[in-house]
Amino acid sequence: MEIKNILITGGLGFIGSNLARKALEEDFSVSILSRSNKKLKNIRSIEDKVQVIYKDVKKIGEEVKGKDYIFHLASTVDNYNIKSDPYLDIDVNCNGTIALLEACKNYNPLAKIIFASTFFVNGNLEKLPATPQSPCNPMGLYPATRLAAEHFCKIYNQVFNLNSVIARFSNVFGVNEEGDNKKKAAFNHLIKLATEDKEVPVYGKGNFKRDYIYVDDVSKALLAIADKGKKEEIYYVGRGEGVKFIDLINMVIEESGTGKIKYISPPEFHNQVGISDYFTDISPIKKLGWSPEVSLREGIQKTIQSYKNE
Repeated sequence: MEIKNILITGGLGFIGSNLARKALEEDFSVSILSRSNKKLKNIRSIEDKVQVIYKDVKKIGEEVKGKDYIFHLASTVDNYNIKSDPYLDIDVNCNGTIALLEACKNYNPLAKIIFASTFFVNGNLEKLPATPQSPCNPMGLYPATRLAAEHFCKIYNQVFNLNSVIARFSNVFGVNEEGDNKKKAAFNHLIKLATEDKEVPVYGKGNFKRDYIYVDDVSKALLAIADKGKKEEIYYVGRGEGVKFIDLINMVIEESGTGKIKYISPPEFHNQVGISDYFTDISPIKKLGWSPEVSLREGIQKTIQSYKNE
């Protein structure tokens, strides 16, 4: 069987590094594009098996040559840039995506582009689960620019006959995610606090529902979308079920054997940009032959163990 060549932008990050590992297991030839080597530790175990290209995604060009699949994961990661640098989300998410699309147009128009987007593009929905037909009302610059980039992909499909498909992630957690950054990885952050026997803050009473999914399942979903996903389709990647957040935190403390819940009021900024209840309809991606395999409890166990190993 012919080996497929893939490129992962943002490939040293949380999801990108896990995807690289999974792709190697499936016998893909893996190249990674990263702005810096800050997160090189995420691929230490596979460093000698992948090609790492250090380059800003906004300057990408001939690196796309010869690639069958391009997973575009390079992006900002939270809503907080609006307070410190409101142009950063636009620069990375919009200009970076245009640069990738231009590179594919010029050097590899046959490549299949899997654009990694986020459930945040929907905002708060009156009707759940979220489907590709659900309205999009982003509440911050981060999701607004991610939604804009989705549209860029569709436009380049139409005007230049590129082949892009959209993957919208629900809440992803797991190994290789930072445990100290509560802005971008709240659940991972809370898991780490529990392993350190610290207070675990929970907004309100934690009765809001979320759709959490372990990162290994996300990696497999991305490979399924690359293999069988249809051009211009939107595939939600989640477990497809709403679970009360407090139930997840209780599971974390139970599995960790340490930590204590502290109920707090959410800050005003969270009320402005945060999402309440949310879960997804994963029936479209299930038709590609994928379904989540790692239970929430198992994923929590793996994540706890990774922090304890640190």
